[in-house]
Amino acid sequence: MREQKFTDEQKMEVALDLLSGKLSHGEVCRKYGISSTYKLKDRAMEILRQGMRRPPGRPSAEVDLLQKRIADLEQLAGDQALAIRALKKTIR
Repeated sequence: MREQKFTDEQKMEVALDLLSGKLSHGEVCRKYGISSTYKLKDRAMEILRQGMRRPPGRPSAEVDLLQKRIADLEQLAGDQALAIRALKKTIR
């Protein structure tokens, strides 16, 4: 069986279905095609915690960190390009 990819909204729906108590663990697994051996309740709690830490539309802390890293690397590349240009001028 191939691994299913759920959107963040679908993950929240699964978590809420399980944690609300309206459906049993087995019913949630069948409804969404998830293996019944999967630690669904632990994962559901983790998903809800992650969702509560950031407002809708706000990227995760990991995305923020990666965006900062990209900006730093772009700055470094620009600085190096300027240094190379200056060295070329002094050689001529």
